[in-house]
Amino acid sequence: MQHVLFRSNTYYFNRRTPRSIREYDSRKLIRFSLKTDSKKHAHKLAALENARLEQYWNGLIETGRKHSDDYYKQVNDRASLLGFSYLTAQQLSVRSLEEILKRIACLQNNLHEKPVEALLGGISAPTIKLDDALAKFWDLTKDINLSKSEHQVRKWKNPRKLAMSNLISCIGNKAVQELTREDMLKFRDWWISRIQTENLTTNVANKNFTYLKVIIVTVSDNFKLNLDARHIFNKLSLNSDYEPRKPFSTEFIRHVLLNADNLSGMNAEAKSLLHIFAETGAGFSELIGLLPEDIVLDCEIPHIAIIPRTKRRLKTKYRKRHIPLTGFALEAFKKFPFGFSHLADKQDGVSSAVGKFLRENNLIPSKLHSVYSLRHSYQDRLLSVNCPDRVQADLMGHKFPRPSYGEGATLEHKLEWMQKITLKSD
Repeated sequence: MQHVLFRSNTYYFNRRTPRSIREYDSRKLIRFSLKTDSKKHAHKLAALENARLEQYWNGLIETGRKHSDDYYKQVNDRASLLGFSYLTAQQLSVRSLEEILKRIACLQNNLHEKPVEALLGGISAPTIKLDDALAKFWDLTKDINLSKSEHQVRKWKNPRKLAMSNLISCIGNKAVQELTREDMLKFRDWWISRIQTENLTTNVANKNFTYLKVIIVTVSDNFKLNLDARHIFNKLSLNSDYEPRKPFSTEFIRHVLLNADNLSGMNAEAKSLLHIFAETGAGFSELIGLLPEDIVLDCEIPHIAIIPRTKRRLKTKYRKRHIPLTGFALEAFKKFPFGFSHLADKQDGVSSAVGKFLRENNLIPSKLHSVYSLRHSYQDRLLSVNCPDRVQADLMGHKFPRPSYGEGATLEHKLEWMQKITLKSD
């Protein structure tokens, strides 16, 4: 019997789409597991699937309809409206006679093509390969990125692309519905080996597992693939070895990190961004995202407004805030009153360049320090002067843990505490 493939102790239905059909069904290869290791049973199932597939192709030709994975979802929904869960012909073949008769009884007065297709398994589940699943995931999650800039969308997609690429390099470009618990355990072992040989952290692997679960569950749910994701992804996470970044001491920032001689080789824009970050706790992405109108210098209390804009989403809703400018930050914005928004497409490069400069000039004291440690240092400085919790939250852009009433700290109130922690000496 043709169209049967045996791999890894399992038989698969395997058939190339004839060229004469490609106009209607663009899939080059239809391959899916028959979920049996019995040759005899596999041949029976393959014959059934082949007959059903040819009937499906004939239907496409007669109606002029194109093959679509979305059509399988529509058939599932139609079965639900009729009071049944959708089962393919293969799945129905192992169900009880009673269930099959119930479905037939439901169709006695409704023998149209679509109801019959929905209740008697007229179409098989789409074969969605892992790389195609990622493309479908982008389409299914368009709403997530509506308010993000191109740069933010790219940063959101890249780690998910890498996670899928890692999985495919480990287990191959399988169909989503063929994923097994053994595949994910193999991927887990693959990561353990990499961590040991490449001195990586378990946090990197755990993020891969999280991204992949969301992608695969989203696609499975939307295309009704009935994947047992809870079992497949159960307890994959590795014990965390994550160590939080250490803050710089205030003395180190003042006398080493921001020392004019130590930064003499850094370009003026990068140097100003570093000074502002140190003084305000606002990160590079927030500072580069400021528009000229967000930088208010000609007023009683110069300040910046970090607010969401069209195509510029903040990390969390709490990051919206107004920060008074003091010390190094005020001095830097006087040099660049229109800000740094022209660097929006280069912000990753700016951050990398600053980090590289600091490391090469021995201005990063340990592996647990990074440029982002400046935000931790800013928090510590606020704590050191007993700044009220509400004011700290408003300046840091953190969620306030108690019920929040009113407008929060005023610019005058924030300035009072900012002046107590300013880094630049008069």
